[in-house]
Amino acid sequence: MKNKTKVEIWGVYPPPVGGISAYCNKLAGALHVMDESVILKNFARSRSRCDYVKDVRCRLLEILKLPFVSRRIIHVQLCNVWFLTSLYLTGWRHDIVITLHNRKLLLLKGWKERIVRRFLSRARAVIFNDPQFVDLLAAKYGIDRSVMTVLPTYIPPTESERRGLPDDMTSFFSKHRYTISTNASILQRNVWGDVYGFDQIIGMMDILVNRKGMDVGLLFLFSILGDREYFDQCVERIRSLGLTDRFMLVIGSDVNGFEVWEKSDLFVRATNSDMEGISVKEALQFGTPVVASDVCTRPAEAVLYHKGDVEELAQKCADALESGKHVDYHPQADVPAKVMEIYNLIRG
Repeated sequence: MKNKTKVEIWGVYPPPVGGISAYCNKLAGALHVMDESVILKNFARSRSRCDYVKDVRCRLLEILKLPFVSRRIIHVQLCNVWFLTSLYLTGWRHDIVITLHNRKLLLLKGWKERIVRRFLSRARAVIFNDPQFVDLLAAKYGIDRSVMTVLPTYIPPTESERRGLPDDMTSFFSKHRYTISTNASILQRNVWGDVYGFDQIIGMMDILVNRKGMDVGLLFLFSILGDREYFDQCVERIRSLGLTDRFMLVIGSDVNGFEVWEKSDLFVRATNSDMEGISVKEALQFGTPVVASDVCTRPAEAVLYHKGDVEELAQKCADALESGKHVDYHPQADVPAKVMEIYNLIRG
């Protein structure tokens, strides 16, 4: 039997909380069951716990050895310019697949835009998780539509993943009548503003607690802190509004995000830029209502508000909390099977 071309998924292994890292781990695990040649190359600082994940100790070495190893399919989940430039220069003998998880590529200009254009022109498959993004990116980078696929990046959590919540989180949930949860991969600001909407979250809590008199606590999970100066400004604003005991800010925890969303009364996604929001679907999967910004395609079960409108955000959160309703969400796509179909088409 002819040997199959090996597959390497280049991404990150949890932690961070939820999001791309959770998707990479679940995708690699499911695909490895179908085809044991599939592995996840982990470019995060976290260390893996399973045999299908290979931790990358030296990123530069991993890049430089590409011209000298056998042809393989490299499925890129990391869309920063460093990775794409490196793969363009050294990955020419390999078949490249890329999944686009956010809209940051729309911001690139100059040499960065040119190198990404060249990289994408060489890709064998480009996977989008938001149909709204296809035309925007195709127009900017001139991608051949024959290599485009629209596919969700959500793979439901399984019961075997449960680890339970730490005592401090469990205690926080018991302190208030309602608890809202949210998350961010990293605290950052760009031309879109506060990317994950920490400023909107604070304004929302000010309205709910100080104006409406609601007994609400908010648990915010940050995978990586990021902008320390801005974080300190936000903490000071929380203190000045008398909301310190209403917030639990957790940085770098290895908790399963879905276990937090499940226990919450509401999940909020206040992003100014997004492509899908895997955590939105995780929350819905476990019956937790979601209020999310209207910056991308969301499940019909999520309640949307106009991005940046803190008054609307707060009102829709108040309505969701007071209604006490749970949601019923059932994702349809078998994501791993569809990704494997793409690999097999490339293998020929």
